[in-house]
Amino acid sequence: MTRHDMAVALFVLFVAGLAWAFFNLAGRTSRDLVAVVRVDNKVVARLPVSAPELSVKSIRVPRGEALIEYGQGKVRVLPLPPEVCPRGLCWRTGWISRSGQVIVCLPNRMTITLEGGVPEVDTVVR
Repeated sequence: MTRHDMAVALFVLFVAGLAWAFFNLAGRTSRDLVAVVRVDNKVVARLPVSAPELSVKSIRVPRGEALIEYGQGKVRVLPLPPEVCPRGLCWRTGWISRSGQVIVCLPNRMTITLEGGVPEVDTVVR
């Protein structure tokens, strides 16, 4: 590999790094994100995810109450007792922070969807 080949390779890597940084870091913000909480497919709450501090909202669900923690660009369901959510898959999902992500609680027919922000491409099919 000659000296010029090395210079071209380094230039290509530098441009690729800049492109990655632009597409993955620029424009990705939580300022417009809203957590839409639905129970029985009815919107029961719209929670601003962009708040600088964490907040907790109680949501009435068919089997009891669910506590939702939101803020700082993320949202999650706090741990629920087994009589409210037997398997606990909803609270074990953890934090979600990207537009389009969803937390689902089947026993309570509850979904939490992040809407707004910068949509991301999941897959491309031709």
